[in-house]
Amino acid sequence: MSDKIKLLIVDEDEGHAQEIIGRVANTFPQHMHITPSEVRREIARLEPNIVILQEPSDDSGLQLLHYISNELSNTLTVFLANHRDPVKARDVNRAGAFDVLFMPDEITALGDVLTRVVKALEVQQKVKAEAAGGFTWGRGQVTTFYSGKGGCGRSTVAAALAQTLQIDSNSSVLLVDLNLQYGGVETYLNVKHERSIFDLTPVLKELNDNHIRNVTAIESVSQMEVLISPCDAEIAEQVTEEHVQRLLRTARLYYDYILVDLPTEMTTLSYAALEEADRIFYIMTPDSPSIRTFGQVLQLFDKIGVDPTGRLELILNRIRKSTELREKDIQQHFDYPIAANLREDERYVQQSINRGIPLRTGQKEKKNSIFLKDIKKMADSMLGQQSKRSVS
Repeated sequence: MSDKIKLLIVDEDEGHAQEIIGRVANTFPQHMHITPSEVRREIARLEPNIVILQEPSDDSGLQLLHYISNELSNTLTVFLANHRDPVKARDVNRAGAFDVLFMPDEITALGDVLTRVVKALEVQQKVKAEAAGGFTWGRGQVTTFYSGKGGCGRSTVAAALAQTLQIDSNSSVLLVDLNLQYGGVETYLNVKHERSIFDLTPVLKELNDNHIRNVTAIESVSQMEVLISPCDAEIAEQVTEEHVQRLLRTARLYYDYILVDLPTEMTTLSYAALEEADRIFYIMTPDSPSIRTFGQVLQLFDKIGVDPTGRLELILNRIRKSTELREKDIQQHFDYPIAANLREDERYVQQSINRGIPLRTGQKEKKNSIFLKDIKKMADSMLGQQSKRSVS
């Protein structure tokens, strides 16, 4: 798609503009350069899809950003600031910038930002097409993945399912890792990013899709968006329930599926996510400790006021031929539907994790693992249910 996108660079320094062009020319063949003084005269005629606006030396950057946003409401702007300033970053975001980078330290991140911009433009086109076709938009489904017992494969299932939903459909998928102290999802998907949910703090009150995409990473195989963990206990302490609530409520407006990987401990953030969830996937292995822990979790839900009725579904993971407890045994203890039975594929799954390779490697893998086959069945079921809701 990027070869059809018109990219405009607004920079008063010809040499600096040429440096940026050198970085983007291969990806965006339709690129142009004008100076800040030419913006008001040329911007409407050029009609760019993306603008890279280098902050002018006369501090007119915010005024130009406002003008571009008002003149071309569908154009996305990346603002290059001359120095790091949290207040200016907040003001730039409020003025409508897709993202702000601080020069020269973050120039290497420009490629990743432009990748997210292209994805955002694709979403814009999708929304317009759906509106023209009479479809409803703005009610994405929030699904949380929870378990009271560690080591059940919760993060692995969440990552593989998110990948599959993105690869096997035209849906927009956001995967959120709320294991804020230690993370995990970034390892399964081999993604790296310096930003996390905490970086939404300055714009929390006016959160929109651009703000969310500013802090997400793009998983290279599926092109889905991933909000990874800061993997920092000090930062985790500064993330509040409001962060989670506003993130998920805003994400519903712009994504079809929002998948949230929760830690095993019950925190205020986990509680907030569970309260926002349309579906709660409880991951368990078919063994006595898991059954006992699930019973304790249900008691905890009752104490803290989390109502699982009509929302909670079980996912039985790591099922082997030698597994003694089967689906019927679980259902004798608990009156909750079982959404999936995921067979053990230790060799394939563990090798992928150890090598830092996502479980899904493309749309059509030559040799699917039995675990991925079960994940794909689960994804097909979710996609089918979403389709029925759209029709109704």
